[in-house]
Amino acid sequence: MSYLWHMTLEEIQQAISERVARASDLRASVKFVLDGDKIIHVDTHQIPPKLSNEDKPADCTVRLSSDVFSDIISGRTSAATAFMFGKIKIEGNMSVALAISRLL
Repeated sequence: MSYLWHMTLEEIQQAISERVARASDLRASVKFVLDGDKIIHVDTHQIPPKLSNEDKPADCTVRLSSDVFSDIISGRTSAATAFMFGKIKIEGNMSVALAISRLL
């Protein structure tokens, strides 16, 4: 549950960028779909990782609301808890999803 803090798409992109930069061993592409229509595509095959808003194929697609993402980034909940309660949907390579969840 998000309380008073809600991140903009730009803030979410910045948070993802900062966390992915720390994962030098991750070589995958991940597509975050926020609120059903906002896309952040992360490609860590490249150094530095490339972020875009393009809707293109990815190794793993993570669907969640921007409120849930804000809660995860702020530490109010974990990605694992949000997944268990059905607030995150994952398609594709689950090992990539697990690696990404450790970054958030």
